[in-house]
Amino acid sequence: MTTWDAIVVGAGPAGSATARRLARAGASVLVLERARFPRDKPCSEYLSPETVRLVEALGDDVIRAVDRAAPARLYGMRIVAPDGTSVVGRFAGAHRYPSPRPCGLALPRRIFDSLLADGAARAGAEVREEVAVEGLARDGGAVWGVVCRSASGVREALRSRVVIGADGLRSVVARRLGARRSSPPRRVAFTAHLSDVAGVSEMGEMHVSESGYVGLGPVGRGVTTVALVVPAATVRARDLPARFFEEVDRFPGLRGRFRADRVVRPILATGPFAQWSPSSTADGALLVGDAADFFDPFTGQGIFAALKGAELAAETLLPLLAAGAAVTRKALAPYRAARRRAFLGKWALERAIGLGVGWPALANRVVGRLARHPALADLLVGATGNFVPAREVLAPGALARLLF
Repeated sequence: MTTWDAIVVGAGPAGSATARRLARAGASVLVLERARFPRDKPCSEYLSPETVRLVEALGDDVIRAVDRAAPARLYGMRIVAPDGTSVVGRFAGAHRYPSPRPCGLALPRRIFDSLLADGAARAGAEVREEVAVEGLARDGGAVWGVVCRSASGVREALRSRVVIGADGLRSVVARRLGARRSSPPRRVAFTAHLSDVAGVSEMGEMHVSESGYVGLGPVGRGVTTVALVVPAATVRARDLPARFFEEVDRFPGLRGRFRADRVVRPILATGPFAQWSPSSTADGALLVGDAADFFDPFTGQGIFAALKGAELAAETLLPLLAAGAAVTRKALAPYRAARRRAFLGKWALERAIGLGVGWPALANRVVGRLARHPALADLLVGATGNFVPAREVLAPGALARLLF
């Protein structure tokens, strides 16, 4: 039986980026993907300026392919409170943290994920589509591979030195490693692609109401992604996919801007969010991207977390694989520590914003304060763009200006 250095479960941004980094350094890598590409994913489809830098780090061929796909350019975000107050924060802001690029990019996941998977294959990884991983193969508690089934129904066990779970919010790898945890606020999202949306500019938009929020932004070629995010309990009472436009039209800043006959992709659903794994590592396995944790899509952090996690995973794994060392949980301690350093502030900011948008009075107050302090709005948008440290927004002085 062939023993791979790494089996990566999932060929989305986390999986493909990890596979490319490992394969480019000489590791033997197998990527197993349940779907067949290209495929759509419900997502904000937004690459922050720092995320674009991480794409560039994957190689010139990858970023050139992204640029050829004609992505939209986003120069900041417009936030609209429940009471109608709005504020614009720009990436090129009036603070001491320069943006790595003047803008973020946005393009459909159908295109972006295919480009990354192709990039992993060019680096030497073997990518197998329509293969469902059903479980982990273990020996005395340590993971030594996966059990999977092909589209033709052939079931087999595959061996590797490490299994990398990059299979998203409903990760099979994460569930097999241990219980997933969740916490409020529990929300779900419905996303649509629409053409000819009125008033779309080179700014992303977030509209907050008492019942949820809507994010929208162009993704190139005249198409706009529109994501409606609502409490999970609401969905049990209403058929929201069928009522998507009725619900979106409840937001004053969105009323009349959409036409139901301009849908260019079926409405997709995902969630509930606010899920994470107690540990991102085990003997013979680790988790990357949404498989490790995902709190709320308001700040558009998902693709950044996927690509940053891939970078951190490769930095820890490559020395172990090159030395022929066992990939134990203890040996993966640097990965856990690096994740805490990279994401702790991000996690705190995501949770704070996620709770705040569910509290209309607080959302009105914060957006009103941001409107009076444009530099603070730029700082917040820079933090959600991943190049301003989250601690700058969470510092007592900044919080005081946001609230008082």
